[in-house]
Amino acid sequence: MPNQSSLDVATILELEQKLARAWLDGDRAFIETLLAPDWAIIDVTGRVLTKEQVLTEAFVSSDRQIKTMVIDDVKVRVFGNAAVAIGRTRASGVYQGHDVSIVLRFTDVFVRGDAGWQVVASQGTVVS
Repeated sequence: MPNQSSLDVATILELEQKLARAWLDGDRAFIETLLAPDWAIIDVTGRVLTKEQVLTEAFVSSDRQIKTMVIDDVKVRVFGNAAVAIGRTRASGVYQGHDVSIVLRFTDVFVRGDAGWQVVASQGTVVS
Protein backbone atom coordinates (compact mmCIF):
# COMPACT_ATOMS: atom_id res chain seq x y z
CA MET A 1 0.00 0.00 0.00
CA PRO A 2 1.44 3.42 -0.95
CA ASN A 3 2.32 5.81 1.86
CA GLN A 4 0.92 9.34 2.13
CA SER A 5 4.08 10.89 0.74
CA SER A 6 3.94 8.82 -2.47
CA LEU A 7 0.23 9.65 -2.83
CA ASP A 8 1.06 13.35 -2.42
CA VAL A 9 3.79 13.08 -5.07
CA ALA A 10 1.34 11.44 -7.48
CA THR A 11 -1.27 14.12 -6.76
CA ILE A 12 1.17 16.97 -7.41
CA LEU A 13 2.46 15.34 -10.61
CA GLU A 14 -1.15 15.11 -11.78
CA LEU A 15 -1.85 18.73 -10.78
CA GLU A 16 1.17 19.93 -12.81
CA GLN A 17 -0.21 18.14 -15.91
CA LYS A 18 -3.71 19.51 -15.30
CA LEU A 19 -2.30 23.02 -14.93
CA ALA A 20 -0.49 22.76 -18.28
CA ARG A 21 -3.71 21.54 -19.89
CA ALA A 22 -5.68 24.38 -18.26
CA TRP A 23 -3.32 26.99 -19.74
CA LEU A 24 -3.78 25.40 -23.17
CA ASP A 25 -7.55 25.10 -22.85
CA GLY A 26 -8.03 28.55 -21.30
CA ASP A 27 -9.53 26.98 -18.16
CA ARG A 28 -9.33 30.07 -15.95
CA ALA A 29 -11.49 28.50 -13.20
CA PHE A 30 -9.07 25.62 -12.66
CA ILE A 31 -6.05 27.93 -12.74
CA GLU A 32 -7.64 30.32 -10.23
CA THR A 33 -8.42 27.41 -7.92
CA LEU A 34 -4.95 25.85 -8.08
CA LEU A 35 -3.04 29.11 -7.65
CA ALA A 36 -3.33 30.46 -4.10
CA PRO A 37 -4.83 33.96 -3.75
CA ASP A 38 -1.41 35.44 -2.92
CA TRP A 39 0.49 33.37 -5.53
CA ALA A 40 3.33 35.13 -7.32
CA ILE A 41 5.82 34.15 -9.97
CA ILE A 42 9.33 35.24 -10.81
CA ASP A 43 9.24 35.20 -14.60
CA VAL A 44 12.06 34.63 -17.08
CA THR A 45 13.02 38.32 -16.99
CA GLY A 46 13.25 38.39 -13.19
CA ARG A 47 10.01 40.32 -12.71
CA VAL A 48 7.76 39.36 -9.81
CA LEU A 49 4.18 39.09 -11.10
CA THR A 50 1.04 38.66 -9.00
CA LYS A 51 -1.72 36.20 -9.74
CA GLU A 52 -3.93 39.01 -11.02
CA GLN A 53 -1.23 40.33 -13.35
CA VAL A 54 -0.68 36.89 -14.89
CA LEU A 55 -4.41 36.16 -15.23
CA THR A 56 -4.99 39.55 -16.85
CA GLU A 57 -2.17 38.95 -19.33
CA ALA A 58 -3.44 35.46 -20.10
CA PHE A 59 -7.20 36.04 -20.23
CA VAL A 60 -7.94 39.75 -20.74
CA SER A 61 -5.12 40.83 -23.04
CA SER A 62 -4.46 39.12 -26.38
CA ASP A 63 -0.68 39.50 -25.90
CA ARG A 64 -0.10 35.86 -24.93
CA GLN A 65 -1.57 32.92 -26.83
CA ILE A 66 -0.30 29.48 -25.87
CA LYS A 67 -0.50 26.94 -28.71
CA THR A 68 1.45 24.00 -27.26
CA MET A 69 2.70 23.13 -23.79
CA VAL A 70 4.39 19.98 -22.53
CA ILE A 71 5.50 19.50 -18.93
CA ASP A 72 8.05 16.78 -18.27
CA ASP A 73 11.05 15.78 -16.17
CA VAL A 74 9.07 16.72 -13.03
CA LYS A 75 10.45 15.80 -9.63
CA VAL A 76 8.47 16.37 -6.44
CA ARG A 77 9.69 16.53 -2.85
CA VAL A 78 7.09 16.54 -0.07
CA PHE A 79 7.69 18.11 3.36
CA GLY A 80 4.51 17.42 5.34
CA ASN A 81 1.99 20.01 4.14
CA ALA A 82 4.44 21.64 1.73
CA ALA A 83 5.99 20.37 -1.47
CA VAL A 84 8.37 21.57 -4.16
CA ALA A 85 8.05 20.52 -7.80
CA ILE A 86 10.79 21.18 -10.33
CA GLY A 87 10.44 20.33 -13.97
CA ARG A 88 10.65 21.41 -17.58
CA THR A 89 8.12 23.21 -19.76
CA ARG A 90 8.30 23.26 -23.56
CA ALA A 91 5.83 25.74 -24.99
CA SER A 92 5.07 27.59 -28.19
CA GLY A 93 2.62 30.26 -29.16
CA VAL A 94 2.31 33.92 -29.97
CA TYR A 95 3.52 36.75 -27.74
CA GLN A 96 2.76 40.34 -28.74
CA GLY A 97 2.24 39.24 -32.35
CA HIS A 98 5.45 37.19 -32.65
CA ASP A 99 5.72 33.40 -32.88
CA VAL A 100 7.76 32.09 -29.95
CA SER A 101 9.01 28.75 -28.69
CA ILE A 102 10.55 28.39 -25.26
CA VAL A 103 12.01 25.77 -22.97
CA LEU A 104 11.88 26.58 -19.26
CA ARG A 105 12.96 24.98 -16.05
CA PHE A 106 10.37 25.74 -13.38
CA THR A 107 9.90 25.51 -9.65
CA ASP A 108 6.44 25.41 -8.08
CA VAL A 109 5.97 25.56 -4.30
CA PHE A 110 2.77 23.87 -3.08
CA VAL A 111 1.05 24.10 0.30
CA ARG A 112 -1.74 21.80 1.44
CA GLY A 113 -4.60 23.62 3.15
CA ASP A 114 -8.34 23.15 3.65
CA ALA A 115 -8.85 23.39 -0.14
CA GLY A 116 -6.16 20.78 -0.85
CA TRP A 117 -2.88 21.50 -2.61
CA GLN A 118 -2.34 24.99 -4.01
CA VAL A 119 0.65 26.62 -5.67
CA VAL A 120 1.89 29.56 -3.56
CA ALA A 121 4.96 30.56 -5.57
CA SER A 122 6.55 29.78 -8.93
CA GLN A 123 9.72 30.61 -10.81
CA GLY A 124 10.77 30.02 -14.40
CA THR A 125 14.21 30.10 -16.04
CA VAL A 126 14.88 29.88 -19.78
CA VAL A 127 16.96 26.91 -20.87
CA SER A 128 19.40 28.08 -23.52
